[in-house]
Amino acid sequence: MAIDTINLTENKFENYLRQFSTTNWILCVGAGICKGILPDWFDLTLNLVNQTFNKTWDKKEFKKISDEVGFSLDSWIQGCYNKLNSEGKSVEDFNKILENALYYDLLVEAKKNDIKEALIDFFESPKKIKKKHLLKLYDFFETNYSWTSLIQIVKAFVYKENKAKLPSSIITFNADSLLHSLIILYSIKKQFDDTGNFTNPKEPFRKVSRTFQTWGDSIPIFHLHGSLSPSNSKKAVNDSRDSLIFLESSYSNVASNMYSWAQTNFLYSAQNYKMVFLGLSMSDPNIRRWLSWTNQAYIEELSAETNGKAQSLPHLWIRTKASNDDVQDFMDLSLRHMGVKIGLIENWGKIEETLKKIM
Repeated sequence: MAIDTINLTENKFENYLRQFSTTNWILCVGAGICKGILPDWFDLTLNLVNQTFNKTWDKKEFKKISDEVGFSLDSWIQGCYNKLNSEGKSVEDFNKILENALYYDLLVEAKKNDIKEALIDFFESPKKIKKKHLLKLYDFFETNYSWTSLIQIVKAFVYKENKAKLPSSIITFNADSLLHSLIILYSIKKQFDDTGNFTNPKEPFRKVSRTFQTWGDSIPIFHLHGSLSPSNSKKAVNDSRDSLIFLESSYSNVASNMYSWAQTNFLYSAQNYKMVFLGLSMSDPNIRRWLSWTNQAYIEELSAETNGKAQSLPHLWIRTKASNDDVQDFMDLSLRHMGVKIGLIENWGKIEETLKKIM
């Protein structure tokens, strides 16, 4: 095994996150946690391209074409917006197409179960769902998606041991608010199972997608790239689609503005907390840049006390093992300047078990 990588299946890593008695930890999640419920970046981009350019490409065709072009996926998404803009359409039109590309399959499944409207309301108002609809939504997610990383994360937090050390916050780069809504859904269901009372328990986590929002004594879930929820014709949706960071140009704006909410929030978190990454490829240039900055600054200060021999790897990237040892060794070394070490799990079905173990 590579020198810095740890194997989280080993018993010695039980209570791993509780060992940092003076330092809290932050969970940082990406689109990978929603795989199986919502499209990943590749499928979402393909959906957008097909809708915008009126194509019928399948995954194999798009993979071949995108490899030939050589552009990143966010560049393809930018191209979709540019196409709409050239036709006189607005960013609001683009966001509506993006919404459809993101939620189409999930809403189709919900419609089959006669809970489509309840699911739409669930994204932004999970505590207002009626009992019969909430129980149907719970059964819907348990029946269809209980194996996904997202549901496993939710269960790890809702069905935690009393002594477990929950994160001080969650940072998400995802546009959907499923994590927050599902935590509320499963918390209400747990209380109902435990007591027979169908009431809203104390809100354990709170969605924060704008700078002026507060969270009291709840754990904030920071949507650094804005949020986008499904809508219907009955009422306007209360998300933060006006501050979405999906386009290549919006990524550039975040990177070039040192005072952006996304950047200052992430930098502060990386400097002051242990971060645990899930569902990210660690290839995002902004994340790599921010982690590198904070870790280098820390090492420079620490080096004065260690005669230049300081090394800091406070952050943990949870993932499965690479295809072979050579790839694993390279990945291990490529993260060192960012202060990140890899924590291996046996397979993606072990997320809940692993989080409970290290918390």
